[in-house]
Amino acid sequence: MSTTAAHENDAGQLALRAAARDHGINVARDRFLFVRHGRTPGNIGRVYQHPDIPLATEGFVDADIAAQVLREHAFDLIYASDMARAWLTAGRVADLTGRPVWLRRCLRERYFGDFIGTPSEGLDWRVSPPNGETMHGFIERTLTGVAELLGDGPMPLLVSHGGVLRVLAGALDVELPHELTANGLPLAFERRGSAWAVTPLMQPAPMEQKLGAA
Repeated sequence: MSTTAAHENDAGQLALRAAARDHGINVARDRFLFVRHGRTPGNIGRVYQHPDIPLATEGFVDADIAAQVLREHAFDLIYASDMARAWLTAGRVADLTGRPVWLRRCLRERYFGDFIGTPSEGLDWRVSPPNGETMHGFIERTLTGVAELLGDGPMPLLVSHGGVLRVLAGALDVELPHELTANGLPLAFERRGSAWAVTPLMQPAPMEQKLGAA
């Protein structure tokens, strides 16, 4: 597993969280599952990633471990980002659990435009990449779409990205320790009274803190 939060600009992370919280999200259900895609060459190389970058060998391992864990938890269907690293992860989970997969563009990672292929160390979510999405545009696109996925009905697993996870946690005002942003770590989001909480479905691995964004 890997995480990227320790390599991001702290003020940028706080700004992303605050903006997502200010935007808010109306969630009709009281529980859903989330898993970030498995590791990619871009994560390992610490660069802003192309939408079609595949999983690394380590990423398929991440996906298979997540699938084993998720087989023991109830959910009805998978909504996955249509970026390759997410739908490849979702496919491994689907193969083991037998759940159907539906691709949704709202679950895409922020598009980093001209930054793609450059080092992502020190990622600052406040900075607008040339020919990419602004922070507020990313938040609006993500939360508008995800709200529709979290309505009443079948219990979903969302397979998405680190940025989407941070936006969702911010909108729900859930604390997100950096170890919970690890690739391939299944999470349960649950409403407890008027507040939300997030719980890992397996023990997070010790963090080496050497891997890059999104």
